Amino acid sequence: MITESNLPKFREATAVSHTILTGKFRYFVFENNEPFVFSPGQFINIKVLDKLFRAYSIAGGEGGNRFGLLVDVSPGGPGSKFFENLKVGDKITYLGPSGVFIFRPEEKIKHVLFLGTGSGASPLKCMAEFLLREKGFAKQITFYFGLRYKEDIFWREIFQKLADEFPNFSFKIVLSKPDKTWQGETGHITNVIKKEILNTSKCAAYLCGNKEMINEATNILVSNGCQKEKIYSEEF
Repeated sequence: MITESNLPKFREATAVSHTILTGKFRYFVFENNEPFVFSPGQFINIKVLDKLFRAYSIAGGEGGNRFGLLVDVSPGGPGSKFFENLKVGDKITYLGPSGVFIFRPEEKIKHVLFLGTGSGASPLKCMAEFLLREKGFAKQITFYFGLRYKEDIFWREIFQKLADEFPNFSFKIVLSKPDKTWQGETGHITNVIKKEILNTSKCAAYLCGNKEMINEATNILVSNGCQKEKIYSEEF
C-alpha cells in the first residue's frame, strides 16, 4: 500500500558550476540545502521532463552539501538537451541516491580492476578517490579507461595526480579511434586486459559502460580465473 511515508522523496539541488571537459562531456557541481549522503558508485534520477527521469552516476562529493555529475551530451535525447540548457543557478529535481554498484571492501583479493568507457568512468573515479583518499586502501587498483578519440580525453590530470600520490593506483587510457599522434594503447579496453592481466584469480572487477564491453570483459576475466561473483557492473 502506498502511504505518505513510502512515497519517493523528491529533492532539489542548485547548479553552482558547469565545466565543458570536451565537446561531448560536461561536468556539473550541484548544491543541496541538506547534507548529500551517498555511497561511491551510486546514481541519482534527475527529472529532465515532466514524468521523465534519467539516471546519472555521482562522479564525486564536492564537500558539504555538494556533489558532481559527469554528463555525456552526445546522445541528443531529453537528458542531453536538459543539461545543454542547464545554467548555473538553475535547480534540478531528483530522486536518490540509489543503486548497488558500490565497492565491496570485505573481499579477499589482491588486485582491483576498474574498467570504464566514456561516462562510465564517473562512478569508478568516485570509488577510486574514496578508497585512496578517505579509506587508505592499500591493495593494487588498475583503471582501464576507454574512449574513442583523442579529443574525447578528460580527467587525465585527475587520474595522473592519483597515480603520483598513491603507488598502488595506476591507469591506462585506451582509444578505439586514435589519430596518428596518439602514442598510447589503442583498440578496446577488453583487448588490453586480455594481454596484460593474464591471471585474474586474485582480482575483483568493477565494470561500467556499454553492454558489449561488460559482456566481453566478464568473459575474459572469468576465463582468466576471476570468480564471476566478484565481477560487478553498471550498464550505461
